[in-house]
Amino acid sequence: MKSISIFRNINIQTQEVLLKEGCTFELPKKQVLFYERDEVNSVYFLLSGKVSIYKMNEFGERKVIFILNEGEIINESFMSNNTTVVTCEAFEKSIIIKFDKDKFINIMKEDFSLVKNLIGSLEHRNRRLCRQLKNSTYIKIEKKLAAKLYRLNREFGVEKDEWHFLNVSGVTVTYLADMLGCKRETISRAMKILQNKGLVKLEGKKIYIKPNELSKFFKS
Repeated sequence: MKSISIFRNINIQTQEVLLKEGCTFELPKKQVLFYERDEVNSVYFLLSGKVSIYKMNEFGERKVIFILNEGEIINESFMSNNTTVVTCEAFEKSIIIKFDKDKFINIMKEDFSLVKNLIGSLEHRNRRLCRQLKNSTYIKIEKKLAAKLYRLNREFGVEKDEWHFLNVSGVTVTYLADMLGCKRETISRAMKILQNKGLVKLEGKKIYIKPNELSKFFKS
């Protein structure tokens, strides 16, 4: 429970109720937790692993919005009775903890620290969306790709000398195309530009980047 950021610094009584009410289960890789327009009556948190949050366009193409990491809330918009606006799929084998929505709302009524943490999480995710919106308009694709790789490094990067390794399996050129909402061939060309500039290198399926240089490049 302590690995989930929203549950930090909450009352001991709240922790005990959450432990009693929560139910954990395994979500295999590529299995969908919920689809867009589903009615979801649970609140989900990611105990371990990673999940993708994406939308489908009218052509049946995915636009990946987030890769969520362990400790994050998955469906932050649970207060209303509206259907979901995104699809959630396991990016890798994951462990999920779920709570009945109505029970979780009642728990929130008794602990303002839990409410405050949830609001903080929503603000953080909103900032991420704003950055994505900024990076998606009137910018060359190689700069969009540089910004996305830099962001992935913030979440999953492992420093190896001057290079940082993106320690997240499954982030391929095809997946990056889904994240940026464009064709695979377009991302391949953009990746080649970044490689020629010495900002990115590929070793098999592994991606290495120079984050400081990437940052200067997409901000220039």
